[in-house]
Amino acid sequence: MNAYASDPSPELARQLLDLLERSLQAIWDGDAESYAALTAEDVSFFEWYIAPQRIDGLDFHLREIQVHRQAVSGAGKSEQIRIEHEILQPRIQVYGNTAILTYTLFLRIMRDGTLEHLSHHETRVFFNFGDEQTPQWKLVHCHKSPIVTAESAHVIRG
Repeated sequence: MNAYASDPSPELARQLLDLLERSLQAIWDGDAESYAALTAEDVSFFEWYIAPQRIDGLDFHLREIQVHRQAVSGAGKSEQIRIEHEILQPRIQVYGNTAILTYTLFLRIMRDGTLEHLSHHETRVFFNFGDEQTPQWKLVHCHKSPIVTAESAHVIRG
């Protein structure tokens, strides 16, 4: 692969989108073990809704995953929760062993007969710690940006 080529092969694009899907599903399922296998120890995050500064390291996110479903939905133990997601307008750029995935994450949260929709923009950067024959892609950085709407402006602007 050309180190400066940005368009991945269809096979690599499928692999990276599958990795993204598995990573997101591990979050919704509260599966910290699967998430850790797909994420570098020194991962960094900008998550505007959690902290005003960068969050470094896998440990924080493993603890966060343990409570993510309840934190997102505010659900009590008696409520039935189902979280679905869609990756809208994905773009994949690959430069050597680094892949950049940008997209809009659309969430559908169903609990006790109610439906809530949430969305934000994400950039996820993956690095291949393996080689072409045995790739070991892992998440090394994620940046989440809010989508400002009339309904969400108060959250962003105070």
